[in-house]
Amino acid sequence: MLIIPVSDSIQRRFPWATVLLIFLNICIFVYFQQGEQQKYIQAVSWARSSGLLDIEVQVYQEYLQHHHEKFLDIPHDNGKSTAVFERLLQDDRFQSALRQQILIPPADPRFADWAAKRKIFEEKLAQSLAYRLGYSPARRNYLGIIGYMLFHDQLIPLIGNMLFLWFVGSWLEIGIGRILFLGTYLVTGACSALTLGFIQPMHQGPLLGASGAIAGLMGTYLLLYCDKRNKALCSLGFCSRQTSIFGWFLFPFWVSKEVYFVANFPKAQTVTVHIAAVFAGLIIGLLVRIYQKKEHKKTAEAGKIASSSTSLLPEQQNLHILNNLSEKETATLRKKIQETLKNNPDNLTELVRLFYLEKEQPKSEQFHKTAGKLLRHLAATGSQQELYTYFQEYKQF
Repeated sequence: MLIIPVSDSIQRRFPWATVLLIFLNICIFVYFQQGEQQKYIQAVSWARSSGLLDIEVQVYQEYLQHHHEKFLDIPHDNGKSTAVFERLLQDDRFQSALRQQILIPPADPRFADWAAKRKIFEEKLAQSLAYRLGYSPARRNYLGIIGYMLFHDQLIPLIGNMLFLWFVGSWLEIGIGRILFLGTYLVTGACSALTLGFIQPMHQGPLLGASGAIAGLMGTYLLLYCDKRNKALCSLGFCSRQTSIFGWFLFPFWVSKEVYFVANFPKAQTVTVHIAAVFAGLIIGLLVRIYQKKEHKKTAEAGKIASSSTSLLPEQQNLHILNNLSEKETATLRKKIQETLKNNPDNLTELVRLFYLEKEQPKSEQFHKTAGKLLRHLAATGSQQELYTYFQEYKQF
């Protein structure tokens, strides 16, 4: 089933920014990350053939023995040696001590050989785009604070993240606007990465995936729309129907996705990081709500002024005439107004007359079409007071 969020605002918006983010994530995964695993395998193969693997596995064995941890004796098994080498690459404390030249100090006879080979090995790892642009607190690649949101190391996390980005992102972009939506996405995603750097400063990474940013969007979404109903178009291809969905409906599915990722993908971002992103999203949502309340108050005050002004409602003086027309007279007047609007679609006076004429049948499709034309015309011309007045009147039906 295809579910498409529908705008309920006067100025209809299509979530182009959300579509762009989804498009970028998918394209990067398909066209730029397909050879990533092969580059990593080649780097590890070079480490094994150059002797770097033997040096670091030996140092790792000494490191574990010093910390009273078990280490399997595998001097003659290349496959197991490679597995241990991959394990030591993910051992944050060991890698941190190695980078600080604590485990192989300059005075160590192995240092010169190790340092040269390690430099080449890291250059080979850096051929991977995800390695360079994914966030690693230990390597302090600050470009990764933003870049990591566009990369995914596996297909299933990509699919899950893009589904929730479509639902949550679309409704947020429609509701709060494109610029604020993108700002929320980037700020909460950055907060997620910085939280990881704070709680795990030696984390090797790279941190990948849009789930941190999506967690932040979920926080903002819950604060703004948890108690509201959002419109959506549900389509099976051969039939479609517009319906409304409670804002909280997505939350249990999102929590289930997070639990599944944590249980099945060891490299998934930690729960703490996502909680931090949700809180950042809640703070942004709170600020947006405060701003919206202030703007609503200003608009309401402007509406009161507008409703007290007869000049803003030119047809109010003749409403009793429109209400008492016969069916034949109504049809004749409607035809004349429609002819005038056909020649001059921007004739506000005639649009207003037609609005009040069609209002006598508020359940008719023609009334809603006329109201839509009038409201869009007022929104395009910047007539905020008139827009508020007619929108409030239209809302009654």
